[in-house]
Amino acid sequence: MNGPSDDGRGGGSPNHMATGVTSAVGRLRRARFASRLWGDLGALAALCAGVVVLTSSPQILDWIARESAVDVVTLVAAGVGAATAILAFVGSRLLGEARLAWLAAALVLYCAIVLPWSVASGTSPAERVARLVAYATALVLLIFALRSPRSMGAWGGWVIMLGGGVLSLVALFLAPEGPVVDVLTGPIWTTVLVVGWVGAAVLGVVDAVRRQSGPRLRVGLGLVILAGSQLYRLADSTRTPATDLVFPALRLVGLVVLLVGLLQMVGRGVRRLQEENFLQQEELAVAAVYMERAAAHSAERNHELRNGLAGLAGITHLLSSGADDEEQQRLKLAVLSELTRLHTILDGRGLAFEAPEAPPRAEYAVEPVLAGLVTLRRSAGAQITVDVDAGLRACGDAAVLAQVVTNLLANCDRHAPDAPVTVRGYRAGDRVVVEVRDEGPGLRAALGHDVLQRGVHDPTAGGSGLGLHISAQLLAREGGELDLRTLTEPRGCLATVRLPAADAPVDAAQDRPGAGRPGTAPTR
Repeated sequence: MNGPSDDGRGGGSPNHMATGVTSAVGRLRRARFASRLWGDLGALAALCAGVVVLTSSPQILDWIARESAVDVVTLVAAGVGAATAILAFVGSRLLGEARLAWLAAALVLYCAIVLPWSVASGTSPAERVARLVAYATALVLLIFALRSPRSMGAWGGWVIMLGGGVLSLVALFLAPEGPVVDVLTGPIWTTVLVVGWVGAAVLGVVDAVRRQSGPRLRVGLGLVILAGSQLYRLADSTRTPATDLVFPALRLVGLVVLLVGLLQMVGRGVRRLQEENFLQQEELAVAAVYMERAAAHSAERNHELRNGLAGLAGITHLLSSGADDEEQQRLKLAVLSELTRLHTILDGRGLAFEAPEAPPRAEYAVEPVLAGLVTLRRSAGAQITVDVDAGLRACGDAAVLAQVVTNLLANCDRHAPDAPVTVRGYRAGDRVVVEVRDEGPGLRAALGHDVLQRGVHDPTAGGSGLGLHISAQLLAREGGELDLRTLTEPRGCLATVRLPAADAPVDAAQDRPGAGRPGTAPTR
């Protein structure tokens, strides 16, 4: 049997191995987060203990004016709280996280109403009711900051915050006196609200632990310290708020820790957005390259199809004449061959950029290819003759030669209309040479020196500058080359195609893509 042995040393499947790696990575991540959690808890506990010791030390309190120190620390806390609220709001809009919007609303309410009244020593029923409403509203916002209701969206917290603020102001001026108000503002309900604050803050820490998020952990711990300062204030009611420095100092520490956590959370979110934007930019760049290539391929394919259809133009009446002589049969064969070539182009297998890197090499007769193309052009009224050595055979793809010669003949029609054209084919050493010569004006050197480059053409004569470029690419793939030059006596243009002969040894240097491509040549 090939299964694992009983001692557990048998090989596991790839799925089991992947699961094991994933589990190991998860354990490592949990261990690192646990270490970070205990480190943060220890550091913050030491910080809070140090703040309590320093702000309650008689020696330090004797050196400072307590009431001024309380006012300064309260103002600093208000500034830190405002910055934290603004950061939470910006983070909610930037990261699309509604919970941060609820936290921002809670912080605005805390800094605008709860924090100023916390240092006041007012004991009137109206002030106690107003403070109770503000505490209760902030608690609701903190609870919803843990799991915001989808029905209310990101702006629901601001509606609740405004409603709670208005109710607090109304209670400040209209709250009646009586036993009901005394019960509502007594220690029981105040303790319930403060304990609720602590519970909401602890739930924030639990959520951060569940998510294994360091920034969320610090946000939760900041809320815990903030709620703990309120609990300290409730437990030690013997101190006067105007001179008690421990409570505002702890509150300031909690707001600073909360600000640091939000900074880390928003910073991490911004980096993630930047990475996503970078990836999107890369994808768009790649898509643009593919679109550019597709447009270029489409233009080249359309160019070749137009040239092929031009060769087929004007022969319908000849094929329907009813004659059955040798010329008619040759014309039918030429039409079928050209239609087959065009169909191959439509299938995406007939252009240089779509061809395989190492096409299969085959031998073919040159004369039927050239004779068929000449027959098509002659049927359309062109003055064209053909002279091919008997038995001339080339090595490669016959469709490539047909496509190249079609482009050369199309150039003759465009740049030398009605001029005589001669097509010759002969053997020169180990190469098959095909010449296409017209008696037109020749090449125009003023337009450039590389007629084989894409887009180089004479705008006065029309064209797109694709035909010769495609032809050079096709011949380079075949281990051949293309050359154009101007002749005199009589004046005209001579295009020379060189291909490996059928019985010639294949030169690896010539057979690789790009071999045999001429460097410069003037253009029309």
